[in-house]
Amino acid sequence: MDNQPPLPDDLATLWYLTRRVAGLMDRNGEALFQRELGISLAQFLVLSVIDAHPGTLNQQQVADRLGLTKGTVSRQIDHAVSAGLVEVRPAPHSRRENAVRLTPAGTGLVRRGDAAFDREREGVLPLLDPDDLRAALRVLTHMNDALGTYR
Repeated sequence: MDNQPPLPDDLATLWYLTRRVAGLMDRNGEALFQRELGISLAQFLVLSVIDAHPGTLNQQQVADRLGLTKGTVSRQIDHAVSAGLVEVRPAPHSRRENAVRLTPAGTGLVRRGDAAFDREREGVLPLLDPDDLRAALRVLTHMNDALGTYR
């Protein structure tokens, strides 16, 4: 928080740092996937979610997992279909839904992206203590769960 005015309390500081880290991660991810794969971070994330749940997700479920709108995911899937990375077919359980799955080219792209991310992570965050990372994950998971149910 160099040259930043003091924040009123720890929760405000957490809010600020979380937003800042998320923004920096998004910018670095965008640059990485554009440079290494020629696709956007959003495109890679959509492909990764589809890869993690082959044949079981519809567009709304992909959107929910990423915190994106269904329209944003739909556009990303349309681009991926045009590029030969994704296939969209009627869902076996409902004619009103579509199921999405990666093509072999899409799977290959995700594997290359995962490898690029691993290389980048080692170069950017080599000093991050594993215990600190696990503690941050516990705190953020708890906050996500609590805030996600608050309405």
